[in-house]
Amino acid sequence: MTKAKEKLKQQKSWKSMLRRRKEISKFPCFSWLMNTVQEDPTGFIKSKDLLAKLSALCNFTITRLGTRRYAMLKNLCPRVRCSNCYEANSGRPTRTTCYRGITWRKCMHKELKTLELEDIRNHLPPPAVYLSNTVAVPSDVVCNGNIVMKQILLCDDKWKLQIRGVDIDLESLGIDPTFTPDQQCLNMVIETVQKVRLCMGVSVDEDQSVPFKEFITMTEDANSENYVSRAKCCLQVVGWYSCGAACQQCHKAYKDYMEAELDQDTSTEEEADPVEDQDPVEDQDPVEDQDPVEDQDPVENQDNSIQVEADPVVDQYNMTAEEIDPVLLDSEDKAELILVFDKAFPNALAERELLLASQTEFNREQYPCGRRWDSKVIGACIKLWEESPQSYRALIDSNKFILPSKKTLTCKWNNYGSEKQMLHCMYQVAVDAKLPACGWAGGIIHDEIAVNQELTFKLSRAETQLTGWIETGMEGFHICILNQGSVSQKLCSHALQVSFLGYTGFRFPVCQFPTGGVSASELHTILWNVIAALNLWGFQVDFILQNGNKENHSFIQSCFNKSGKESRYCSTNLAIPSTTIIHSQDFSHIMKRLRNAVLCSGHGKGFKRVIMKNGKEIVWKHWEVAVKWDRDVNDGVLCENITDAHLTPTKADKKINNVAEDMLNKDMLLLMESYQCSLGDGSYLNSTIDFLKQTSTMIEVFRDELGIAKITDIRLLKLRKVLMWVQQWQRHVISEKSLETGKQCGMLPVWKCLDDVECLLITFNDICVKHVNQFPDSMVVPSRFNSDGIEDHFRKAKTLYSGRTVKPNYDTYNKTVIQNCIGWEQYQKLKAQKFDLA
Repeated sequence: MTKAKEKLKQQKSWKSMLRRRKEISKFPCFSWLMNTVQEDPTGFIKSKDLLAKLSALCNFTITRLGTRRYAMLKNLCPRVRCSNCYEANSGRPTRTTCYRGITWRKCMHKELKTLELEDIRNHLPPPAVYLSNTVAVPSDVVCNGNIVMKQILLCDDKWKLQIRGVDIDLESLGIDPTFTPDQQCLNMVIETVQKVRLCMGVSVDEDQSVPFKEFITMTEDANSENYVSRAKCCLQVVGWYSCGAACQQCHKAYKDYMEAELDQDTSTEEEADPVEDQDPVEDQDPVEDQDPVEDQDPVENQDNSIQVEADPVVDQYNMTAEEIDPVLLDSEDKAELILVFDKAFPNALAERELLLASQTEFNREQYPCGRRWDSKVIGACIKLWEESPQSYRALIDSNKFILPSKKTLTCKWNNYGSEKQMLHCMYQVAVDAKLPACGWAGGIIHDEIAVNQELTFKLSRAETQLTGWIETGMEGFHICILNQGSVSQKLCSHALQVSFLGYTGFRFPVCQFPTGGVSASELHTILWNVIAALNLWGFQVDFILQNGNKENHSFIQSCFNKSGKESRYCSTNLAIPSTTIIHSQDFSHIMKRLRNAVLCSGHGKGFKRVIMKNGKEIVWKHWEVAVKWDRDVNDGVLCENITDAHLTPTKADKKINNVAEDMLNKDMLLLMESYQCSLGDGSYLNSTIDFLKQTSTMIEVFRDELGIAKITDIRLLKLRKVLMWVQQWQRHVISEKSLETGKQCGMLPVWKCLDDVECLLITFNDICVKHVNQFPDSMVVPSRFNSDGIEDHFRKAKTLYSGRTVKPNYDTYNKTVIQNCIGWEQYQKLKAQKFDLA
């Protein structure tokens, strides 16, 4: 009986211990450590004090920290170490355990302000980024060229963590998912997510064939390039106490795959082993009775038992066209073949139809050098090659289809200055977003951002690369040699960004180039190569949108034989000669130039000209007097947005669109008309009011979010009237032959500025007509016809790693482009079904 009672007592103690461990495992120990301790090189905490606080919260007596909780503490504070310390106890020193390198975290007793979910974006600590109701925290892991982002989903009282679309079990990591909307909790959540360890996969060789192979690098270490194998059901994170860099699922999948490969190789060797089927050596004829050595040739004397399959391409060199293809197809036969193909495959892509149709032509070619591939077929093959080069090589070796070789694809691809990863990512985002046909059409915008002149060293596959030099392609390099008369390298001072702008609002950065201030000749080669590359991926470019600086004007002029105005700024598309392309101007830039022209108009020191219209002056003093009258007389101010920054803008204020448009919109027109009515004789304001009528009309149309679906839209008629007014003003000034050329120029804002206004009004009308005729069910939204998107992209590039006033270097700018693309890709996936045509 005594032994039975002891055994029963022992079982109860084991059950209670297991129950206690299970309850302790549910306790969010890591979150408690985050809120309790912090790293301090000179501090230390006694083990018994730490365990006493932990025991009080768990309602159990905990005698030691344990391996799992010590691993959490080690990941939280990497420099913590366990050591012995002595303390006086009744006159005798007693040894106890302590943790050095940490100290108690100070608690905040003051009441914290509650944050709304909409205001969280303004209180995020760096480097977190707010993306459509989620907070994205970039990690230091780059997978296949993309930075892995940790996404935080915020709810009312809970928060979740997602990595690559996989929900992470926070309780298994000892993390508390409770969320309170205040600044302290938000900072703690961001800090906790930054400590989470990502699964790095199992390291493999570069040539090793494994499923789900990825290329991993670290953002902070350029020498950490590695190929890894990842499981399809990867957990995406590893535990705090894990010694390896891969999760259990990745280890298990790689182990199972290698065992399966080993078993397959063993079975293949057993099947191919002929030892058991042969006769014993004693039964064979002696060596001297055999034939001579020359008779032992297995190819000649053994009925060709060892056959070597000939290459079908080599055999074609000795064949005639009739032997290769005895049935010659004419144009009617090809048309019937395409008709049969359309009936058999009604929903097939155009690339597949061209690929199969090209097989009938290339089968008759005796030499591969005579093949001429269609651009759409090359584009489809490039997509397949980028997704899996090994599969594309296997498809060529199978001889089932005649496809472009890898060398052909590489040569075609190297002709373009755009980056392959960006275009591939852009294509995938467009496919995932289910863009309509009109969404694949649009234009390109280009602009430059100033960067610091710095060199960055990168080690990629045992090759040292230097980023920061001026690189505008081989043609630009050769042009630079011809201009300078020598071969030299210079550090880049600017980064040229080219982005795609679709009619449905789809925007994506296509490529970027380090330049020293791009020239017209460099623009000519870069932009046409980018348009050709976009066409290979299925994107249609109808227009080029740019600002009115000197090099852009020279580039536009280089595309026309005479004047761009005579051709309505529509030139032949050099990348696709069968189509045309329209060269337009940026609306936001034009508004700022018009405001700056009026800002310099007046009498006295600091004014460069006096703008005249119909014998009346248009000077900045009219705006200042009208605003002062509005503030002094009216109780309710007519223009509430006007501040001192509008009247006396600084260099930074002049770059803001709203500061310029607030002085030229319909509210300012109403203020000027009210001020004129308050005067006894306000006829001297007639030209100013007439000028504001035209600018307010342009702002009203180009900031309208309602799409233009018909060419008879009333807004296009308004823009035509503004165009006639501008042309009449120019003709009137030119007709004043009594004035000198300098005085004639002083009567206008700027000749080039008015030319840009005329270009914008002409090209926007033509773009609307061209798009509506091609896509009758689509629309052109005027508010998207500007470079605000690329300016926002520059603003993000500055603020992501530095500040708005700090210029990044070119390597840092590249990182921000990739990171912003990841954010845009997630945004496009969330908004996949919400691409409106308006």
